[in-house]
Amino acid sequence: MGWSGRAGSRCTFTYDRAAVHGETEQEWECPHGALEGRERCPFHCRPEDVPDGVDVSDAFLDAIAGNGAERRQDRKRAKQFLGATFDALDLSNAVIDAADNHPVDLRGATIGRLDCTDSEFGQRLDLRGVQVAGTATFDGTYHEIDAREATISEAVFAGVSADRVDLRDARLETAGFESAVLSEIDARDATIGAADFDRASMTEAAFDRAAIEEGTFQHATLEMADFDEAAFGTGDFYHATFDEADFRWAEFGTARFYGATFSGGYFNGTSYDEAVFERVEAERLYLPDVTVTDATFADAAVSMKLVVHDSVFVGTDFSGADVERLDATDAAILGAAVADATVADLRLDGATLASPRFADSEIDRLRAADVTCLGTVRIHDCTVGTVDLQPTAVGPDGVGVVSLSETAIEDGVFGQPNAGAAVYDLERATLGTVRFEGDGADRVLDRVAFYRTRFAGFDFRDDDDLDLERANYRLHELDDGLRDGLRSALAYPTALADAVEVLADSDGSGDPVEPGAVPKVDPAEEGGTNPVTGEPATAVDLAARRAGDRALEPAASATFERLSTATAGEIEAAAGEVTYLRAKNGANDIADNTAASEFFMSQLAYRRRCHSRRVRDSSAPRRERGRAVARWGMNAFLFVTTGYGERASYTLAASAALIAAYAGLYLAIAPDLFGSVGQYAQLSLGSFIAFFLGGVGEVSDPTVSLLAQSEAFLGGFFVALYVFALTRSVSR
Repeated sequence: MGWSGRAGSRCTFTYDRAAVHGETEQEWECPHGALEGRERCPFHCRPEDVPDGVDVSDAFLDAIAGNGAERRQDRKRAKQFLGATFDALDLSNAVIDAADNHPVDLRGATIGRLDCTDSEFGQRLDLRGVQVAGTATFDGTYHEIDAREATISEAVFAGVSADRVDLRDARLETAGFESAVLSEIDARDATIGAADFDRASMTEAAFDRAAIEEGTFQHATLEMADFDEAAFGTGDFYHATFDEADFRWAEFGTARFYGATFSGGYFNGTSYDEAVFERVEAERLYLPDVTVTDATFADAAVSMKLVVHDSVFVGTDFSGADVERLDATDAAILGAAVADATVADLRLDGATLASPRFADSEIDRLRAADVTCLGTVRIHDCTVGTVDLQPTAVGPDGVGVVSLSETAIEDGVFGQPNAGAAVYDLERATLGTVRFEGDGADRVLDRVAFYRTRFAGFDFRDDDDLDLERANYRLHELDDGLRDGLRSALAYPTALADAVEVLADSDGSGDPVEPGAVPKVDPAEEGGTNPVTGEPATAVDLAARRAGDRALEPAASATFERLSTATAGEIEAAAGEVTYLRAKNGANDIADNTAASEFFMSQLAYRRRCHSRRVRDSSAPRRERGRAVARWGMNAFLFVTTGYGERASYTLAASAALIAAYAGLYLAIAPDLFGSVGQYAQLSLGSFIAFFLGGVGEVSDPTVSLLAQSEAFLGGFFVALYVFALTRSVSR
């Protein structure tokens, strides 16, 4: 038994479009002919009631083809199959490109399986409200696929080419768009279990408010993409290419943007359990008001700007990043690592720096006004062009450490907070035209730890707050009240790492962490509750609480030993010699003669201590210890007699002491030679200057005469020392 769409009896099926699609037309009547002996057409019969001789798929294509003599309105209705029921609809290899522009209308249809493999649809395929229990395959070329509010178990769009695919409010368990070429896809408010867009190409893509449990866009190309307020369980954009990508307020369980490329990427207010931005390339990348934990931006390259102001980065890795401008204004950076990075302009104004680590990086400009420094801010082995670091608060225990170990700073300012102390550890650092400023109430020099520091243009005179003269030109001392605070600051990085490990996914009340807020820890953890408010504590609070009791790691322990020695006003002898040697050379380079003189004296004083230590080293060879004794003696003699050539007054004092000693010696040897002590003093003075007067006067006692000759020799030597010291002082 066959079927013709132009049968004498009409299908009695009706469809309430207003109830389902909200259209103005109320009831739709099926235009197709009924099956012989049936009240309905083959598209609205139950599949089991369709006779074996009727192929529903062929009937569908025949109905679409229609009769060329039909009126325009009839042609439109002939392509309507609203509310149809298909066990399977096979449209594979079909070419549907009628002369009219009326859509193929399957709104509200129920389909077991839909196969459009290698099909071509020149008009819109209207699948609004369709329910596909099995697989819907779209493999071909389409003008427009409109699947709004559709429910599809498995949607296959692999390799499809379409001007537009509309999936608004659709529900798809799986959706495969591998290698699809889409001029436009609109999936706003859609719900998709697993979406595969690998190697797909999309000119315009809208996924606003979409919920995608597993989404993969590997090697996809999206020119204009909107993912505003989308929710991803996993969003995998491995090596995807975006022109402009908008992810504002999107939520990710896991976000993978490894190797993705952006002209502009906007991630304002997004949230993540895990975020991977490793090796991304972008002109502009915006992540303000976000909170990320265990994220990575390693090897990211941003040619214009990376904006992360008002955000929270916990344990974030920026290793190898190359950024023209990194704007982290008012951000909280908790334990982040920046290694082998290049940043032309780093802006940290108003930021909270909770023990971040900068290592082996180049920073042209570092601006950090009004920052909070928690624990130890480590900037090691870096090159910094210009810096402006002005802490307003430090902690815990009122002390923050800024460690600049082996870092070269060309120019800039380091400030002090109004309360507490920022201690600048300059171990092996290189200082250019840098200034250390304070509020004037405290001695800034007591908060700067010079240790084997190099000076390349550093001007001690150009910093009134440093006040070297008041400190008697002693560089190695720290305020003795800082010791306990230094220990807490050095223990803080490890305590913070421990706190990060116990972070909960929520704030303790079941609510998600707000974007831009510091995550809170599980209240069940020890110290996980704020003792004042009773609310869950943040990772920063927990780290501060645990820092006081946390054992120091080996590197931190060595630093604490060195800095605590400085709080006692001491420095290891060899380090002291190198520190003051480099300070002297730096002062000489800028013709600061006074400072150079003082530093030179300190340098040789610590050299004498080095000789003394070798003398006391019982394990050293005897010859080495003997040389050390000779060198110690020569060093001590130069200090006592000339102040290492810097103090002519020392030579005068030593000469006076020598004259007095010889006078006493004369008196002891020949007490009856003169009648008064003054005559012995006169003999000693005359002998001292006799080398220049042409000889010692006659003395009856041969022993005294011999001693007078020796004094005459020493007198000439001391006069030469005085001329040397005086000339050196004047030349400075």
